[in-house]
Amino acid sequence: MFSWHQAGTGQSHDMHIIFCCLLAISQMLLHPYFIFDRLGCPQLRRGPDPISSATPPLLIQRFQELLTAFGFGWHVAPCEVEAELAYFQSCGLIDAVVTPYNDALLFGAHCIIHSISQSSECENMEVYTSDAIENHASLEWGDLLLISLMSSADNDVGCCWCSMDIAHRLTHYGFGRTLFQAAITLQFVKFMEFVAKWRDNVCEVLRTDPQLLLGCRHHELARVIKEEHVEFPDPAILAMYLLPLTSWSSGGHPPVSIITSRQPDLMSLVAFCSQCLCWPPDIVHSKLMDAWAGTAIRTLLQASLMIVLNLPALSNCPLYYT
Repeated sequence: MFSWHQAGTGQSHDMHIIFCCLLAISQMLLHPYFIFDRLGCPQLRRGPDPISSATPPLLIQRFQELLTAFGFGWHVAPCEVEAELAYFQSCGLIDAVVTPYNDALLFGAHCIIHSISQSSECENMEVYTSDAIENHASLEWGDLLLISLMSSADNDVGCCWCSMDIAHRLTHYGFGRTLFQAAITLQFVKFMEFVAKWRDNVCEVLRTDPQLLLGCRHHELARVIKEEHVEFPDPAILAMYLLPLTSWSSGGHPPVSIITSRQPDLMSLVAFCSQCLCWPPDIVHSKLMDAWAGTAIRTLLQASLMIVLNLPALSNCPLYYT
């Protein structure tokens, strides 16, 4: 959701942007929840990365402090954030995943939202659902897997070696679905034997396009796979998609049982603005006036949640409807 492109050490400019985003979110009728990558964990390469791969630890720390001050929940995922978010959604803890990475669908997410590139307005969003992709785009899980594997970044140079358009066209030959079936049914040795033949077939189709589904022949791409990506598809990457590490892995428990939020801690926000953002008192006062609106929204949402959950404590509280 947030970009670290110019964030290096947690400087005021970056935190100012994050503060304003959280201030806007605090006034929305929703309960946000934030999940962070664990530092040092292997991450999937997704082509030209919309989020810088160099994570600034101090900015992350300040971000988390600010989330706590705003009353928003968060935790650090054991590995891939998208896998963790997908499990949250499959368990009914969240309604939608906000991420720039659509491969969260491969982990089981069924509704993804991300902002349109170069847009700073909250209204300019794109929504992807698993139902729409399967029923209208005719893409099954195996097809999405093939597209993701072929359009991922090269580990050495960080660039994509196959365009998403070519990968999408290649799904019409059924390679993604056969790869997926083999991955979930064959033992490792048999699977590797299958993959060797499967890769040869992919290269042959790229060279010849026998059913004219690719639009043209791709001799160079076939050569790249044959000579430069001899391990394609990487079993380790497949395992990350098929058996992702999450808080639920190995009998683990989710970090929360319900997603909610509390009222902002205005005193903590004042201290943060003064110490971390170095804002003068008049600016702090102006920003905190906006935070009061977020406080009112959080109060309404808390009362609404109590009504939904039918909590006994509601009898001692005024009724609010949202």
